[in-house]
Amino acid sequence: MTDQDVPLTPRASPVESLWVVRRLTALALSCVVLVLVFWGVLQLDLPLARFLRSVHLPWLELVGDAGSRLGSGAVLAGISGALLAIGLVSKQPVFRRAGLESLIAHAAAALTAQALKHLIGRPRPRMTHGGGFQFGPSWDTGLDSFPSGHAAASFAVAAVLARHFPRAGWLLYGAASFVALSRVARGSHFPTDVLAGVGLGLVAGYVIANPIRAWRSSLADALTGLAPYLIGAFALLWTAVHTAPDGWPNAIMFSVGASGVAIGVGIRLYWTSKRRGDRATRFLVSRVLIAIGLALTTASWLVTTLTVLLVIARWLQDRASGQSPGEQQPVQRLAEVTLAVGLLLALVAI
Repeated sequence: MTDQDVPLTPRASPVESLWVVRRLTALALSCVVLVLVFWGVLQLDLPLARFLRSVHLPWLELVGDAGSRLGSGAVLAGISGALLAIGLVSKQPVFRRAGLESLIAHAAAALTAQALKHLIGRPRPRMTHGGGFQFGPSWDTGLDSFPSGHAAASFAVAAVLARHFPRAGWLLYGAASFVALSRVARGSHFPTDVLAGVGLGLVAGYVIANPIRAWRSSLADALTGLAPYLIGAFALLWTAVHTAPDGWPNAIMFSVGASGVAIGVGIRLYWTSKRRGDRATRFLVSRVLIAIGLALTTASWLVTTLTVLLVIARWLQDRASGQSPGEQQPVQRLAEVTLAVGLLLALVAI
């Protein structure tokens, strides 16, 4: 066989190699952020559980009950079944696919959550009285806290439906978030149980709602998309539980952060009114200033470090996907504003 007969193995072009490096780096940074957020929230599990156990408010119990009913298997399956029936009767593929895929994602998330619950055997908050946790396989009632099945199923269904009905994404994810928060407020789960359930549900929803051959990309998108919301939730919890000590370092952090937020908001408002110019780059700058500024106002180096890592990860993710770094979807803009206002309200209250 001559050299001309030897088949040549195609080599990835420099552009493709750079795309892979950016994608993998963004995924790795997002995973680091998720692990650190989980560790940080784990430190708040017991204090928050003890606090909620000492609070007896009728409206809080009603909220918890409403969330439990909304995220129940019967309600979620009913929604998916109704969409599937509408699609079959009206012969509209989008409804048929949304109903069928949400049923599959719901089943996948629920079965995985149940398997993990009994394999890990974490006690529910009402059964935890000491300073540590008991782990180990168990079929006993009450030793099935991790992860939250309601959160997993709700976010699995929401992820699929938001994929087919993007304009309703804010409503779908808002309802799923309400279910997840209600499980903590009701005392049925620790915050880390809910975080794990949210992650499990999003992964199931992303993988099922997209072509199965692209499951790796779907998994990466789910993890990188989850990180900003978890950082926002963690920042709110951390700020509410930890009071920053007095001193000039924290005062400087808060002042620099508040200035960054003000400048970022000013840039966004100014360039929103302009129809010409490179608005995408300016919006990217404003988003970075607002995100890091809000993190600095918490006076927490952990929150600030997580935010910086996330900014780098999202920039790499946008470059790998070919999306303009300053481009945002409506749901992303709504989430950014909601998290910013919520964090500022928490800071003012403290």
